[in-house]
Parts: sequence; C-alpha cells; structure tokens
Amino acid sequence: MSMVNAEEPVSKELVDYCAGLPGMVVGASVLLHDRHGNIVVVEPNYKPGLDIPGGMAEAGEAPHETAGREVREEIGLDVVVGRLLAVCTTTAETFGRVVLDFVFDGPVLTDDQVAGLRATDAELDAAFVLMPDEALPRFAPRTRRRISVALEAYASGACLYVVNGREYRPRKKRIWHEGAAVPAGTPVGRAAGWLFDPDGRVLLVVDPDGGYVLPGGGAEPEDADPLATLAREAAEEANAVLGATTHVGYLADPDGGDVRSRTAARLVSLGPLTPDPATGWSWSRALVTPRRAAELLGDGYEARLPQALAAQRLAHERLGVPILDNDSRVDVPAEGVTFVSGDVFEASDASERTDVCDTEAPDTPRGR
Repeated sequence: MSMVNAEEPVSKELVDYCAGLPGMVVGASVLLHDRHGNIVVVEPNYKPGLDIPGGMAEAGEAPHETAGREVREEIGLDVVVGRLLAVCTTTAETFGRVVLDFVFDGPVLTDDQVAGLRATDAELDAAFVLMPDEALPRFAPRTRRRISVALEAYASGACLYVVNGREYRPRKKRIWHEGAAVPAGTPVGRAAGWLFDPDGRVLLVVDPDGGYVLPGGGAEPEDADPLATLAREAAEEANAVLGATTHVGYLADPDGGDVRSRTAARLVSLGPLTPDPATGWSWSRALVTPRRAAELLGDGYEARLPQALAAQRLAHERLGVPILDNDSRVDVPAEGVTFVSGDVFEASDASERTDVCDTEAPDTPRGR
C-alpha cells in the first residue's frame, strides 16, 4: 500500500530528483529481553563476535520493517517492533558510504519463547540469551558500541543519535571558571579529573576508537557530590584510586543548566585493566603532560590549555605534584601500577573528608 497521501501528490520531477541523490546503507535490529533482564543474542558464522537480531534493509523497506523481517528470518519469531532506541551513523570514511543502523526496542519474550530460541538463518550458528554484562565483551568493538547505546537508551527512555560510536551533542562553547565556586543551587551534571602521577603526568583514558578523554562522567543519584562522581567514574573507567584532591574550577553552559566540575587529584594506584560496566569497553590508559593532554583531548587546544595549566598549577601548589618540563608519555600496563601509599580518597566519605582544598584554600569549594 502506498504511504503517499492522495491529497499531497508527488511530482515525477521530485521522484526523479530523489532517485538521483546519493544513497545510504541502512540496517536495523531489535533489542529483545526476557523477563530476567537477559538480552537475545545471535552468533553469526560470517564475522567474529556476537550480535543482536537484525540486518540490512531491502529495496523499498522502512527500517522498522527491516527489523521485524530480520527477527523472523534469524530466530523465527514474529514480534511487534517497539520504539526507536538509537540511530547509529557510521560516516563514509569507514565503509565508503554512510551507514545508518536503527536499533528498536522489542517485546519481553515469554519463558516458552526463550526456551525455544534457535537460529533459523543459515548465516547464524546459534541464538540464546545472556545478561548484558556477559554479552558486551563478546561483541566486536563496533557492535559493542551500538548495543551499549541501545541499552542506555532502553534504560533511560531516551532515543539517542550516535556518530561513529559517540553520542552526538551539538558543540557548545562552555565558559571556563578557574578556581570559582559552583554557584549555589546549580546542579553539577558531570565531573572529571586531572589525575596526576608522582612525576606530574595526568591520566587519560583511551576508547577503542583511539579517542582520549579525562576520567569522569555523569552524576548518579547515589553520588554524594561531584567528588564522589569523579571517584566512582575513575574507578569504573581506569580502575584508579585517588588520593588528595583540590578543586580546579568548572565549565558553564552559556545557555544555563548544569555545570561540569574539574578536580585535580593525586593518583594512588591504577589497578588491572577491567571492562567499564557502563560500556563494556576496556579503556587503555596513558599518562601524559598536561600540555599534551590539552592537545589530545580535542575541542581545541586553546580552549583546553587554560584548564590544563590551572590543574597543573593547583596540583603543584596544593598537592605537592611536581611540574614536569619534558614531554614524556607512559602507557599504563594492563596489570596496573601502584604509585604511592598514604591517604586514599573514599567516595562514601566525600561529604566529611577534609582535603588539601579545605586546609590550604578555605574559600575554594570542592566542586559541589
């Protein structure tokens, strides 16, 4: 049946024009759960790693139609395709053409449906269920990023748009407030840290695509304050244990809303490399000078440099971290490293802890 409204006819010229436009490759898949929180995965025999039911669109097929057809063909279930969870775009640099992957929600399968799961496509060796944290390490990196985003969208109720594995967010020129207290009543949405080793290098975590970020992330309801957010995220992403900390400043959105706090801290240790529970990624870790970090972090060297130099200066003045002159880099081994003994920052004690920021600069807040 034609989807064109008879009251709004489309001219042949417009049809011809659309037919001549550059094409995109479209894929679609469905995230299916059972009542215990497991997800349905399939094991292809034509590529490494697991996947979820899905595939490429056929001519004239809408993404939701593709998703439903692929589930029928691959695991023999006729399901109602639910809401859109994510659109994952891979730019043309990877495959030579833009690829759009649509990931949809699906119904919760019954126990009988789960018990009867089997691969009904010759390209698959098996179909079964796994808990998400068990499944994520078994996906290939590009697939893992797609499924991680879908799981995040499923849990949050959002619909996410992702470009080359990263959630797309319009870039904003956030305003850097060095050393200033976060205004009272302003929520801190994200917290990140300039985490120093004893030689004056700072820790960066590296994602599977080679992108560098400061350890940190979004606040969770259980976090007592931004320091607790930082400590939790640094542990999850880098298995890092923090020592003494000091507030460096915050980034403000010119349109209002929450802010992003920045803290400097001494590193006590970096434990063995483990997958981040939020993404399933095993971030690699590098220790570089603050100036080099400003170059690697993106968003413009000139925008990052003031923050990097402020963190270096305050870590030197308040935490006793030396200022490193040479441009050395250390890649942290997978088994980790212990730097110093002494006080360890405990996230659960964040609201009670007296740190260097409080004792040496009583008017400087700790990022709340």
